[in-house]
Amino acid sequence: MVIPTFQRRAVVCEAVRALARADYRGTVELIVVIDGSTDGSADALKSIALPFPAKFIEQPNLGAAAARNCGAAEARHDVILFLDDDMMCDPALLREHGRLHAKGADAVIGETPIDPASGGGFLVESVGRWITSTKVQMPLSPFDIFTGQLSVRRSVFEQLGGFDARFTSGAAFGSEDADFGARLLANHDVRHNARAISLQRYVVQPREYLARAKRAAAAHIRFARKHPELARELFERKGYARPLTRWVFLPLSRVPHVPELVAALALRLAEAGLRGPLKSNRMMARFFSGACSLAYWTALRRSGWLPLSNRLLVLCYHAIRDQSDDPVLAAYGVPPDEFTRQLDSLTQRGFTFINPAQLLAFLNSGAPLPRRPVLLTFDDGYAQLIDVAKQFLRPREIEAISFVVTKPASNEWDQAYGAGLIKLLTPEQRQELAALGVEIGSHSRSHSELGLLDEVERRAEIDGSFDDLMRPRFFAYPFGAVDALSSACVHDVGFVGAFGLRQRWLTRSSDRFDLPRVIILAEDRGWRFRAKTAAPRLFGLYTRVRRKLGAIVR
Repeated sequence: MVIPTFQRRAVVCEAVRALARADYRGTVELIVVIDGSTDGSADALKSIALPFPAKFIEQPNLGAAAARNCGAAEARHDVILFLDDDMMCDPALLREHGRLHAKGADAVIGETPIDPASGGGFLVESVGRWITSTKVQMPLSPFDIFTGQLSVRRSVFEQLGGFDARFTSGAAFGSEDADFGARLLANHDVRHNARAISLQRYVVQPREYLARAKRAAAAHIRFARKHPELARELFERKGYARPLTRWVFLPLSRVPHVPELVAALALRLAEAGLRGPLKSNRMMARFFSGACSLAYWTALRRSGWLPLSNRLLVLCYHAIRDQSDDPVLAAYGVPPDEFTRQLDSLTQRGFTFINPAQLLAFLNSGAPLPRRPVLLTFDDGYAQLIDVAKQFLRPREIEAISFVVTKPASNEWDQAYGAGLIKLLTPEQRQELAALGVEIGSHSRSHSELGLLDEVERRAEIDGSFDDLMRPRFFAYPFGAVDALSSACVHDVGFVGAFGLRQRWLTRSSDRFDLPRVIILAEDRGWRFRAKTAAPRLFGLYTRVRRKLGAIVR
């Protein structure tokens, strides 16, 4: 059994005493991870007489997920039961979890009703009503997995890599259980046992509850990036489609200072109400709940996620270095300092960088994208992209796609026209790049223009690169040249999408195997970059008109 705790000495001691009364004849051990508490939890816990071995680990405050991982690393039995520090276990809890594991379950979840000893008050009553209204349905959803009471085979937990600690650290709070659930349900037998009961001694106060609403938005953004196929369900469960959200919370979230004023008023009334006749007032409950919802949607908006977008800007870069002295490639090199300015410009103008998984979920199921989404791609697969990822992308948590040419060691197709030599990524460097958050896609085997090849040559270029890269998801046509035969071949080989170079935003109706991208050239600085990324089709029209006028003048 693993219990993480933070600043809840009285409650966690009651939870441990409840475990001591468990009716279970098997062997158990208790591991309590004291996650930075300064309230004397460690000494109080050590003074409790227990009928089983117990270990009390103290660590700096790293968040609940990190504390659970720490406890799991110390566990020695075959099954780990995770409990929150406010869970008062029913005497049969351990027996009920063990019963389903004995029947082959990999993981078990139970029921966590409100403990009557929590006391009254609108907040406790509201949480109790919410728990009652969210009964577990079969088949299980990742959102049914609750770390407050979850048992998992230790081998499965280790195989999945434990909980993602980023969900409960810093500005984020929550969704680490849904994240673990998504991975758990993908390949393992997870069962619900309504007879496995632990009573939740709810002690969260209004100020902490309101703060969690804001931190939940940060966790949900992380979840949506990691599991984009579940993002729509996540936001729908939070009430995105409800009239109250659409017509009240979202409009109010745009008004400066109003969310803060509403939150301050709700908090003041809630804290005063808990000490007076409004303690169980339903109107108070609704107003406070609304203030928390407004805080949540406001945090999402200010993080760049609202309103949700139905289109995506995909940018195409080549070299991130000054190539002005190259007679062929001068136009395709963006110097590092200019690249930095462009990334900053996108951020300052409200763009949100997305990852390839979000793109795929958007194409497959219309998964929601943040306001003004942008995806970076890099063509050819230059070896220097390793340094670009380390210096510019990784520190900003930007993920991207690199479309690599798999056969030559350098840019032979350009050298034939007088370009300088540029080394390409080796297979080992591709793996390193992928570990840095840059997905590897195909740009063919030798960068030949596919429309000029016969069927056998075309197949060798596309199919060969698909095998070289061990089934990549995305393809980019060399020179941006797309034709019907090449597009059909890319589809038949098994790619899920392919990019050309049509200068426009990508939408749900875009041709899956001729997806548009906006190419960024060395001359795209300052206003040109801003205009090109704001309205690529209009900018393209401006460029064409200017060229024609220039030709007329000459």
